[in-house]
Amino acid sequence: MDFEDNIKKLKTELKKKELEITKLKTLVSRDELTGVYNRRGFKEEINRIFNDIAFARANPEARKHFYIAHLSLLFFDIDNFKKINDTYGHKTGDHILQYVTGVISKKVRSIDMVGRWGGEEIAVALIGSDSENAYRKAEEIRKAIKQRVRIPSKDMVPITVSIGVAQIINGMNLDELVKAADSAMYKAKKTGKNKTIRFDENEKTMLK
Repeated sequence: MDFEDNIKKLKTELKKKELEITKLKTLVSRDELTGVYNRRGFKEEINRIFNDIAFARANPEARKHFYIAHLSLLFFDIDNFKKINDTYGHKTGDHILQYVTGVISKKVRSIDMVGRWGGEEIAVALIGSDSENAYRKAEEIRKAIKQRVRIPSKDMVPITVSIGVAQIINGMNLDELVKAADSAMYKAKKTGKNKTIRFDENEKTMLK
């Protein structure tokens, strides 16, 4: 085997390794069931956006031509999910999770991020969207999700979601943004479900 053959072989091996690394990174950051980000992958991606926003605010001259002014978080919870699992089984629950994340993914832009936060909770980061625009998008998604889904060999299962909406407020970190969206979602569930509620900025001090 001559020198050029050795180089070709090395390049082929390197390409294989790169593909393996890419696959491993995908497995680490993606939810196997739904294909969207898992919590770890979602937090890594949204932290990059947080850092970009923080840099732009601290260095307005350096980023005066392009910067992300807003970021809003939607927090979804599938209503009555435990009851659905208990009644129809976990395979049905999995089917519904795939259905809901599929609808959400189709309704947001490619620059936005969708992640399975855990269980039946799904987080969506809307890049550049303020609270008002995020609320409108959340309502659009909620109405698209609301329907009775036929489960193979089962009944027509009614599917609805409760959604919390929160926008980054000056000085808010990622944990606070998540808490804000989560608290709004919790309020939506406690006041009737199948609705969208925006986090009240006056409640920010309650997150400390």
